[in-house]
Amino acid sequence: MPSAHYRNPPEPRQTSPAQEAGDPYGALPELYDLEHASFADDIDLYLRLGEVIGDPILELGCGTGRVLARLAEAGHRVTGIDRSRPMLDRARAVLAESGNSELVTLLKAEMTAAGSAPGGPFGLVILSLNGLMHAATQAEQRETLIASRGALDPRGMLVVDALNPSPELLVGFDGRVQHEGSWHRADGTRVDRFAARSHDAAEQRIDTELWYDRIDREGHLHRVASSFPMRYVFPSELELLLELAGFVEWKRYGSYDLDPYDDSSERLIVTAEVTPS
Repeated sequence: MPSAHYRNPPEPRQTSPAQEAGDPYGALPELYDLEHASFADDIDLYLRLGEVIGDPILELGCGTGRVLARLAEAGHRVTGIDRSRPMLDRARAVLAESGNSELVTLLKAEMTAAGSAPGGPFGLVILSLNGLMHAATQAEQRETLIASRGALDPRGMLVVDALNPSPELLVGFDGRVQHEGSWHRADGTRVDRFAARSHDAAEQRIDTELWYDRIDREGHLHRVASSFPMRYVFPSELELLLELAGFVEWKRYGSYDLDPYDDSSERLIVTAEVTPS
């Protein structure tokens, strides 16, 4: 990843705000997928759990369907919840192209609506790739976990994947603008992503500003901008929230291969069950 820092990204000819009606991803689905659609490090974990625990499966904050599309491809029945209608529309298009739409139910709702999600109760509930962190307060995170507990059947398991909030990671969120990647699209345009992240230790919050700059074939620069908060959670705090939500057993890991968690782990992955083993 490029490490160049900028006071501000270059000024565009045209700017399009992505954040409409409280939806920070409203204008981003295709741009979001440039970076995230090919990420597959976690897929084998969810496929293994889906095979062991069984259907149906619920993904909260499913976005454009990166995870649930792979689960459906493997034959699983999946429900996906997301607050962003444009992201869900993108997920529907991806599923239609793969021919697996009949296995998936998509619902526009907050993650706290998990308990009333269609297709339940569920054997597996997934909060993938920092999904819980989009619940921007501790109270909302607690309500999301309570709703997840209510969505599970007695054999059920919840999987939470969040970043590990190590001091070494958090100190890098200093508000500087960084160029995080470039992509060349099939239509001949280029997209550059800039980001600035700042850290509020008192609120355990990471505030992110994103700029996606598209350079068309005539050399004109068009920008889509967005901003959103994410609340990180410490391991012991997450386990206490799980207990308050009604889970009875949980395990902590530091990677998608379920390696032991330690201070140097990049990920904080926790599995939680509703029935003692």
